[in-house]
Amino acid sequence: MTSLPSLVWSSRESIRAQLISLLNATPPESLDTRRRIVWMLGSFGGVEQLPLFRELLLNPNEDFYLRDLALRAGAKHGLELSEQEFLHLDAESRDRSGPAFVVLQLLSFARLASFGPAMEEALLRLSPGLRAYLLVAQRRNPSAPQSPKRSRPTGAPVSRLNRGSTLLPILSRSVVNQPPAFPEWLFARWYHADRHLLQEEQVDSCQRLNLCVALAWRERPEVWPLFTEWAAEAPDWDELRVDWGVSRDELARITRTAPGLHQRAAEALSLPLPDLIAHWGEEPLLLRIERALRTESMASRVPCLVVKHPHAYAWARDLLFDWDVAQRRVLYPFLCDAVMASEVRSDLLEHLSDHDRSAAVRWALAAGRYPGNTAPINTVLRHVVAHTPTAEDRPLLLSALHGANEQMRGLAVSGLVALGESGPAWTDTLRALVHESSPDIRIPAAAGLVQQGQREWLTLLRHMATEAPSKDVKANAIRWLGRLDGGTSRDVFAQVLASAATSGEDALKSFSRPLAVAPEVEAALEALSHGGTDEDLCLLLNAGLRLGCPLLLEELWSHHLARPEDRMSHNEPAGG
Repeated sequence: MTSLPSLVWSSRESIRAQLISLLNATPPESLDTRRRIVWMLGSFGGVEQLPLFRELLLNPNEDFYLRDLALRAGAKHGLELSEQEFLHLDAESRDRSGPAFVVLQLLSFARLASFGPAMEEALLRLSPGLRAYLLVAQRRNPSAPQSPKRSRPTGAPVSRLNRGSTLLPILSRSVVNQPPAFPEWLFARWYHADRHLLQEEQVDSCQRLNLCVALAWRERPEVWPLFTEWAAEAPDWDELRVDWGVSRDELARITRTAPGLHQRAAEALSLPLPDLIAHWGEEPLLLRIERALRTESMASRVPCLVVKHPHAYAWARDLLFDWDVAQRRVLYPFLCDAVMASEVRSDLLEHLSDHDRSAAVRWALAAGRYPGNTAPINTVLRHVVAHTPTAEDRPLLLSALHGANEQMRGLAVSGLVALGESGPAWTDTLRALVHESSPDIRIPAAAGLVQQGQREWLTLLRHMATEAPSKDVKANAIRWLGRLDGGTSRDVFAQVLASAATSGEDALKSFSRPLAVAPEVEAALEALSHGGTDEDLCLLLNAGLRLGCPLLLEELWSHHLARPEDRMSHNEPAGG
């Protein structure tokens, strides 16, 4: 990459002016740099840049991926297009080969100035399924299930825990709210025509899409009879399970008029606790919760799809923390049952740590006396270390420190250092641990010695931050340097960023999702953000020109731009 001028962190207005000046000075052939500048203007620009974003977007001679970035940057500041501009961009997809804009993409990022017959005609050219996608996407946060909360336990596979939680790809990203006439037209079209066309497809995904529309627009009285109709017409339709994006109370209301659907919701354990007790009785309900947990355990142990993961598991787990009887009679016995899959026990302990951390720590401390509990205890330790250890956690940390598992010992050292352990005996322990073979132990031990005033151990941390063969080990060392020595180790962070592989052209072309960065690069960015000095923030700002377009950078920039003190940068002269 050619040498780039350095940007100076200051006010949003000054950074914006620097970026625009740099964009004007960058030759057209430097596509990577121009793309990154436009992306950065999405974070540092404002409504004043909308004419620029519009000009880039509507220019067919510009690089398509730069135009796409202009569309996305403009979306952050309320970009609005006329019907004619929408249709002109959509027509490009039929008039040219290669990448081009389509209506579905444009409607996700730009607001229609008005909705009229021309757009109606364009929407009629889409399939019923795509129109249904657009209709659901107009709801706020449509894909986030309100109950149960499906958090990801440490180390658990994403695919296992997120199964079924995302109905439709388009719902996983935010979309621009269009003029009221737009969703009204789509809803009327769906209710009177498209839902029938989708139903005729006799394809599960089309039927599921109908259900998704009805759930998303459940405040409309027209959709309530549909739940009863679908339950009556398709009693064996497994996909008619109402556990997406609605609360237990809403599920009870939706299913109350449809006995078949109500039965299915009760079997899925997705109704409110009083309704479930009334439906099953306490003892049968406890047995159903146990069955859901055991089936999930079996599905986690056997090869994929031999045993299906039960839909009721997440709801059953939710009940364990809402119902003290289930917690006492099901949760704690199951946590102690070594026959249960360690993934399931770890999942339960992650949620117990969220709800009652002291109970999880007490369990882990007692479980350490018995074999077969390494993975679940490790889950509790990770939660403790990630959420600021307290004095109540100290016995568990000390117990893990004297155990045999290297990973757990490393977590214990990290937790005790974060807790502020001190004294001659602790220093002697750290001196011994810093010579261990495992970097998971050596790095926090060296950090602990630095914390005790022995700054010569910074040399080891700096060496591991740049020379360790593992990216994760580098990241761990960098995180400790950021906490203990951010100012004098700034050159290390800069070195890590400078040596990081910049995103190639193919990576820059894909902006359907934020670009990821290597663990050590992420740690260096966070260390600079933690330091927060003008020098740190200048490095953080210039990383945007060299590292591609990671979401992390946008978040860190936004954090510092929104800092309450909004201090005057030392790099910017004071003025009136």
